Amino acid sequence: MNTNVTHSLPLALKIVAVLFILGGISAAIEVIASLMDNRIYFNFGVLGIFIGIGLLRLSQGWRTCALVFTWIGLIAIPIIGILFLAHSGPLDFSLFGQKMGHASKELGIGMVVVLFVYTVWQYRVLTREDVRFLFLNHYARYLIVTFS
Repeated sequence: MNTNVTHSLPLALKIVAVLFILGGISAAIEVIASLMDNRIYFNFGVLGIFIGIGLLRLSQGWRTCALVFTWIGLIAIPIIGILFLAHSGPLDFSLFGQKMGHASKELGIGMVVVLFVYTVWQYRVLTREDVRFLFLNHYARYLIVTFS
């Protein structure tokens, strides 16, 4: 990876990339934990590792994948919030695929709100004009800069 490009990336894009990587690592740990428990479990969140690396390398394809995951979150998170509201009783709490106990409905709704706000911010970062420009191929960037 070109270190000059990495240093010129906006901080917000670096944060989004690192959080995708951390989410991917978490998903990979869940998959490994389920295998150790003699269960087969696949989590598409593992792709977050590759999405984050792709964002840092300014890969247009991985940016598109990041946007697809973001759109899914923008749709799914409010639905999950509604399901939390409709659910009676405490919510099951799991960590790395292992049931840890119960969480209050209020905590669940709070997490949904935080995740939704983060996902909206993530979408805004990925669609900002300066960030979109970074993902253009080198020839297209050259033409835009040359003829502007």
